[in-house]
Amino acid sequence: MQGMDVQLTRATRGVLVELVSDPAAGRRVLELHAATGLSTGAIYAVLARLEAVHWVDSGWDPPTTPQQGWPRRRHYRLSADGLAMARGALASAASAAVIPRGRLRPAADSA
Repeated sequence: MQGMDVQLTRATRGVLVELVSDPAAGRRVLELHAATGLSTGAIYAVLARLEAVHWVDSGWDPPTTPQQGWPRRRHYRLSADGLAMARGALASAASAAVIPRGRLRPAADSA
């Protein structure tokens, strides 16, 4: 499995949460934008990084009609390995968020 070097930024976590929520569905950037509130540029960057490490597969939707005039749309979905890696990474990030980072020490007496 590849992709151990994926950095879980806020944008990456947001995209992964959405992709994991329905792993069989092909999601488009505008759908991810609506669900996460992230800019489309940030989403494209995240998807490009995830595709480079084989967590995400992408493909083109066929045009609805030959005369449609609109460009074809690209969809993204987690690969089988990517789904497992994403679930593990999100679970690790969630557990790290609840572990205290350190303990407060009592203030030193100034007298």
